Amino acid sequence: MIKEPFDQAFMQLPLGYARHTIIFNKDSQTRDYILTEANDTFFRYLGLKKEDALLKSMLMILPSLSDQPAWLEFYKNPDQWNHPPFLEAGNHFYKITVSYPDPNTLITIFDEVTELVSELHRVKKTNEKLVRDIDIFFNSTQDGLFLVTYQGGEFRYIKNNAVHQQLTGIKIPLLGKTPVEVLGEKVGAALREGYERCIASGEGLTYEETVDFPEGTRDWLVRLTPIMEDGQISYIIGSRLDITELKRLKQEREQLLENYNSMFTEHSAVMLIIDAITGKILDANPQACSFYGYSKEEMLRMSIDEINAASDHATKQMRIQAFNRERQYFLFPHRLKNGEIKMVDVYSSPVTYGDETRLYSIIFDVSDREQFRDDLYREKEMLSVTLNSIGDGVVTTDLDGKVTYLNQAAEEITGWNSKDACSRSFMEIFDLRNETTGKIVPNPISAVLETGMIVGLANHTVLLNKSGDLIPIADSAAPIRDENGHVYGVVMVFRDVSQEKRQQERILYLSYHDPLTQIFNRRYMEEELERMDQTSQLPIAVIMGDVNGLKVINDVFGHRTGDLLLKEVAKTLQYTLKNMGIAARWGGDEFLVLLPHTDHKKAQDIIGRLEEAFRKSSRLPLEVSVALGFDVKEDLSYSLSQSLQKAEEKMYHKKLLEGKSYRNSIITTLLATLYEKSMETEEHAVRLETYCMAIAEKLNLSSEDKNELSLLAILHDIGKVGVNIETLNKPGPLNDEEWKEMMRHPEIGYRIAQNTPELSTVSEYILSHHERWDGTGYPRGLKGADIPLLCRILAVADAYDAMTNNRSYRKALDSQTAMDEIGRCSGTQFDPFIVTIFLSLNQVF
Repeated sequence: MIKEPFDQAFMQLPLGYARHTIIFNKDSQTRDYILTEANDTFFRYLGLKKEDALLKSMLMILPSLSDQPAWLEFYKNPDQWNHPPFLEAGNHFYKITVSYPDPNTLITIFDEVTELVSELHRVKKTNEKLVRDIDIFFNSTQDGLFLVTYQGGEFRYIKNNAVHQQLTGIKIPLLGKTPVEVLGEKVGAALREGYERCIASGEGLTYEETVDFPEGTRDWLVRLTPIMEDGQISYIIGSRLDITELKRLKQEREQLLENYNSMFTEHSAVMLIIDAITGKILDANPQACSFYGYSKEEMLRMSIDEINAASDHATKQMRIQAFNRERQYFLFPHRLKNGEIKMVDVYSSPVTYGDETRLYSIIFDVSDREQFRDDLYREKEMLSVTLNSIGDGVVTTDLDGKVTYLNQAAEEITGWNSKDACSRSFMEIFDLRNETTGKIVPNPISAVLETGMIVGLANHTVLLNKSGDLIPIADSAAPIRDENGHVYGVVMVFRDVSQEKRQQERILYLSYHDPLTQIFNRRYMEEELERMDQTSQLPIAVIMGDVNGLKVINDVFGHRTGDLLLKEVAKTLQYTLKNMGIAARWGGDEFLVLLPHTDHKKAQDIIGRLEEAFRKSSRLPLEVSVALGFDVKEDLSYSLSQSLQKAEEKMYHKKLLEGKSYRNSIITTLLATLYEKSMETEEHAVRLETYCMAIAEKLNLSSEDKNELSLLAILHDIGKVGVNIETLNKPGPLNDEEWKEMMRHPEIGYRIAQNTPELSTVSEYILSHHERWDGTGYPRGLKGADIPLLCRILAVADAYDAMTNNRSYRKALDSQTAMDEIGRCSGTQFDPFIVTIFLSLNQVF
């Protein structure tokens, strides 16, 4: 079949073209459409194959399309199709144009409008989002929003948001209603007046108003914005902000500011407002000007650093602390205009003024308080130093007997430090006991708290300290009272009396003991005589002893040796008597022994043992000899004093009987000692006696003089027993100190002879035997005939013997040389007459 030119043109169109044959049912209603012709564009648009779709029912073809329901709807009523305006196939959209060339034919033209549809969808979505955003804004803002249309001089509401409904209480539909219709004549007219002013100005309008809405009378901040359409105001968008609370706060703030200003200007306290960073004074109240002495104009030109006497750095740091609320209270020294420094308390806090934060400072003059505090500190420090400086211990307690303070001395005595002791029971720290029984003594703190009186510890109280040591203490405890006399604690002052007790014991010991021999003294013995003089002690033996030769020993060997002799006697008495009786030093060289329950026989036996013990003592250079006498009291017919007197008489009698023999033994002992410790020998004494007797014969001396000269020859150097042995035997010359010691021996020998009656006749000769004819001798420097004759004879004989015998420092000289030397010294060292006689005896020797 040859196509008409018109159909051929459609087949070549870039549009989709399709011809359909209409199939009717028996009622002449369209039942189906048969695709009889279509161009390639149609098949491409619908995604159909030509061979599969041509001459096929459209109702059979359509199920393969993506938007099948829309296509079916279209083919059922193509004449009435208007929604959707486009049909979709394979993600493409098409605009369809329908025509009927004849009653049995339907022609459709498809124009692809995918891009147009996409743009329409995008615009639609944008508009929908815009509507949603506007609606969200309208209903989400905190302000109450409403929309009013303005037409023909009338205002009608379009809508209001939820906030507006809540704030105003207007929840009825507003659309199309006037303000009067919604809120009544009075309120509506007031609202309308505001809207009219906005229309008249043609600009946004903001004002405050008070409106009686259903929710109550409120204050509002109203903002009206006109909306232009075609050069005319057609709408007004309005917002309402409830400022009722804000206005109330504003009024309160204004009232507070007014109150603050009154307080700042009228308050008696010093007040300053300061810039926290720079320290500049921004404001000062009248009291501040009066306090510092500046006018307000002067103060407003100053910085707080000019007033604060503290360092600028420290002041700034503290301002920052106050500004950051890290610290609010400060103590500063402030300088007044007259130069006076005042101590002030400063309470400083940041205060906000608009957008600025400043420091608000309230200042109080506390100079008196600080002076009082300083005085109190000094007093407290002085008290502390005093308490810790005194030797006595100080402890305080509270009303419960808990320790509150220990001073340094108390810490040392108790062994507790104050920190550990505080809050502990007094008795836990102070374990007080009786020194004799060991029992715990009553708590003095409790006694004070019970009686309110001062309480002292009993005698013989000891403290068991933390280390377990028992320390004797003495103390007194007293109540601590407040200004009203109420007791609020106890103070106990105590001291360690160990040293005091030892001192007392030492004093008591010394008062009853001889300091040299450490045995009892006369004072003790006198009291003991009274105590012992009673029947229960009978019979009582009294022994009196006197040490023989003490003066000789003191003179020859020194008082130290004499002291050793007395100590030896005391030790011998104590050792021998033991627990049988009491021995004491009665006087210088006298000892007294009391023996209770001792008869004559027993007393004789004890004396015998004492004499034996004295003889056996070998610790001294001389034999210990004590003359002992005793008496026994057997009844109360006479006193112990009488027995003591009889014992003393017997002792002196015995001393008289034994005196000569003991003195002889002393001389013998001294000579033996001399011969032992020096170069002097008994042979020297014999030779010297021979030379002296030869001269005495030439001089026709009497027998008495000869006897004395003989004795002098033997004893002239006896004083050397008191000279150091090293000095006596030194091989070389003596130094000055050694000569001084050597030159003492004539005086020592003199005292020995003086204390021995049998030798007293030669004592003067012994003293002078080293004098020289020319007066240069010693010890008295006698000259010429003033020197005793016997001494002049001894000097020549002693010199000759010394030169002709060996010495430690030289060998012996021959006889002639010695004679020549004696002749040379005639008239200087020796008597010339005696030298002449001695030299004439040359043939004798």
